[in-house]
Amino acid sequence: MKLEGVAAMVTGGGVVGHAIALALAREGADIAIVTLKSVQEDIVNKIKELGRQAIALNGDITDKESADNMVRQVVETFGKVDLLVNNAGMIIRAPLERVSVEDWDRVVAVNLKGVFLCSVAAAKHMMKQRKGNIINVGGATAHSCFPEGGAFAPSKAGVVNLTKQMAVEWAKYNIRVNGVSPGPIMNPETAELIKDENMKRRIEKIPLGRVAQPEEIANAIVFLASEDSSYMTGQMLIIDGGGIHTSYLYP
Repeated sequence: MKLEGVAAMVTGGGVVGHAIALALAREGADIAIVTLKSVQEDIVNKIKELGRQAIALNGDITDKESADNMVRQVVETFGKVDLLVNNAGMIIRAPLERVSVEDWDRVVAVNLKGVFLCSVAAAKHMMKQRKGNIINVGGATAHSCFPEGGAFAPSKAGVVNLTKQMAVEWAKYNIRVNGVSPGPIMNPETAELIKDENMKRRIEKIPLGRVAQPEEIANAIVFLASEDSSYMTGQMLIIDGGGIHTSYLYP
């Protein structure tokens, strides 16, 4: 129970977001999760079955007023906000010359602007508490590049730098800011992709020879959320099976 008594907010549902929320709850955290309405009841019930408090939040992380309101709900429900995990993200695949301005703006808004808005909203409360923890989910491609990823990799590279910026500025308030940069993760979309023989060959080029399970990303976030990482700030943990050191994404 490394996180007993911690009030956490997790943005982004899906396979990874739910794995993160459940991993934090197993260690004792109460969870507010920003996720799709269609799965809110399910994930909230799973968290409550672990003996923790849980609420689902509805809002737009790319809108300042909405981000402020969601953080305010967390504080009103749990009395504080100790931990923010910025997991929400999106990708629209296309060669750069075919990326529309609208798609570029949309991806950057979710992946980068949303991290900024939610972090600032949470940090304002954490500053009053003189303690807090923010964890950003970047991506292995933030540290390298892959073809036809559109705005995804550039926006995630921005998250890496923003993580460092927030860590430096907010350390005086005893707020730690770190992140994880996952490689490919097993989810329904990935399961379909790796049925392709060409993609299978690419995955085999990853040094560990497979994609990550969502729980492996969640476990790293638990580490960063706990006092086990108490002297870490401004760091990004790359969790990609060694793929960043290879050219596995290329044919």
